[in-house]
Amino acid sequence: MKTVSVLGLAILLMASCSQTKLEKEEAASVIRSEKNYPKVYEYEVNVSDPASARKLLDAGLEAEGLVTIDKTQKLKDAGQPIVHFTEKAKPYLIRIDEKYDNVQVVKVADMDLADVTGIQLQEDNKSATVEYTIAYKNITPFAKLMKRDLSEKKVERATLSYFDTGWKLDK
Repeated sequence: MKTVSVLGLAILLMASCSQTKLEKEEAASVIRSEKNYPKVYEYEVNVSDPASARKLLDAGLEAEGLVTIDKTQKLKDAGQPIVHFTEKAKPYLIRIDEKYDNVQVVKVADMDLADVTGIQLQEDNKSATVEYTIAYKNITPFAKLMKRDLSEKKVERATLSYFDTGWKLDK
């Protein structure tokens, strides 16, 4: 009976030590919940700024019928919107910025954690560095305003720590 209890205690200790092992699925789940993936990737368009209007023109968004841009503006109209969004753009309009009423926030794409590519556990087995990729889906025409290619996945890193309740993202 004594050997059974010693064996049981040994198994219990081994099982409790192995709980700090971090699997890719668990790391992905923690990162998704803490960083609120999937989420919308946004871009801010200043509707009264000529530089913003030029960027929209250069991206071809007026030619696609998503915006109309006032080419001339009188001095008395300074600060008034020169960029106007059409009906075709409505599915991509998210909100007017709460701080600045001349800034329209538009949807560029949906971003989501694509894959956990690596986990590096620290020596104490209580923290880990997780490398993962972000993929962009449902890419909108406003993605042309971005300086990067959204068809390529973006590599990110996060640090997770182990608590008695499980793995948590370090902020």
